[in-house]
Amino acid sequence: MRGKKWNTSSKLGSISQQHLRQRLLITMAVLLVPMLLASSASIFFHKSAASTSRYVLVLGQMVQGVAKLKGFAAQLETDRVYDPEEAKTTYIQTLGYYSALRAADPDGDEIEEETESETRSALDARTDEVGIDPVLLSQQLGLADAEMPEDLANIWEEEEESWEEAAATEEGDELSLENSVGTFLLVAAEVFSDGQQDAATLDRFWVEADKLSSELLADVSMQLNTRSQTAGYAPVYLAVLVLVIALFGAVFAWSTVVRPLIREVLRIQAKLQEEARAAKSSDMAKTQFLATISHELRTPMNGVIGAAQLLEMVDLPEEDRELIDILNSCADSQMALIEEILTFGEIEAGALRIKAEPMEVNAFMKNATSFATILAQKKDLSFDLDLPESAPVVLGDAKRLRQVIVNLVGNAVKFTEEGSVKVKATVERIDGSDEGVFRVAVTDTGMGIAPEHQAKIFERFMQGDSSSSRKAGGTGLGLSIAQGIAHESGGEISLESELGKGSTFTFEMKTKIVNANDGTSPTERNVA
Repeated sequence: MRGKKWNTSSKLGSISQQHLRQRLLITMAVLLVPMLLASSASIFFHKSAASTSRYVLVLGQMVQGVAKLKGFAAQLETDRVYDPEEAKTTYIQTLGYYSALRAADPDGDEIEEETESETRSALDARTDEVGIDPVLLSQQLGLADAEMPEDLANIWEEEEESWEEAAATEEGDELSLENSVGTFLLVAAEVFSDGQQDAATLDRFWVEADKLSSELLADVSMQLNTRSQTAGYAPVYLAVLVLVIALFGAVFAWSTVVRPLIREVLRIQAKLQEEARAAKSSDMAKTQFLATISHELRTPMNGVIGAAQLLEMVDLPEEDRELIDILNSCADSQMALIEEILTFGEIEAGALRIKAEPMEVNAFMKNATSFATILAQKKDLSFDLDLPESAPVVLGDAKRLRQVIVNLVGNAVKFTEEGSVKVKATVERIDGSDEGVFRVAVTDTGMGIAPEHQAKIFERFMQGDSSSSRKAGGTGLGLSIAQGIAHESGGEISLESELGKGSTFTFEMKTKIVNANDGTSPTERNVA
């Protein structure tokens, strides 16, 4: 109803809009809140898993290096052949992993801890000796800005113990992995880097190696395996959680929003279809009324035209003959309008029938455009008609096609103030068969049509703009009727236009090319 404000609590069938919005908000909350929580948990886990995996990898490589150094020492004691360069490389790599872990302390700071401990100072010297930058290596290994997992930190950290005091503890006392590996690497440096492979040095090596008890290494391995398994299973758990949340949300949304909404949409759709059928019936009734009235008007108009023609045969004064000319002109315009309305009614009612008969293209085009020559001369326009040299004969409804050509050419002359109007007719044969395309292009140098008006120019009662109707007149039905006839003939009218430079309307349709002499196609003659 015009002027009535929209009531937000009005009923949409059996569901109020306010109630529907509430259900929708609840559904979105049910879906989004758990999804956000799951997403946050997933992001947190992935960051934690990435950090953990880097620490697990470095710790694993360090422990593996320690085991290899023990193996090399055993080869030395038993006088077996071993590769000194490989042993030294293993020592340097193990020292690098150890230094990178020291540089990234358990609190996440990548700055290596300062210390007054002689043991740590010795380790720093050994690190500098082999050219290792602990901070840079820690960053390269991805340990920088990454907090060591708590369970791994408990094994790694020295629990604030003094390294010198820890070194003096009795055998069997449990030391941190940082302390044990550090003192072990100092002795390993003497063996594999300095080349001190005497019995006393090897004894000290094994003393420090024994502090890396099998229980400690087993605990490290267990922690590494546990972390790896957790990193592998957690994405599965998160995926299952997200899937469950999504399924629950989907069921909730279906039962509370989607299903009631679908029912309401179907009801409204059925109502709209019913209203559309009623509107179509009303439109058809109006179209039929126009067609009937136009048909009734044509009979008296024929009488008026006939009477005017009879008066032309009578010897009348010049002033009366001018009145007769005006009468004929008005009658012709009125008959053209009546014919348009009749054709429009037939198109709208789907009752337009196309009767395809042989027609000679050149003669048809000359007849259809003859009126334009006089109109163009009156406006000082150049009118050019370009026809095929072979004068082909095609099948088509000459009466209906003439309406199309008259409309296109008439509009071109009507809306062109200076310049020219060119009409070019062609017939193109398709692949040497008797099938072809009949094409007529009408080009003018008129005002052109703006891009925003081109899409609707073929709609009924529409013209290029409002000024066109005021200046040139017309009902706005011409192009709509021409396009309707083109479609019924199996053709199409297209438009190319540039504002201020002119337009080209092109009508084309598929047709059959027949012999100009006997009116038969090559196929028909072959069959005969």
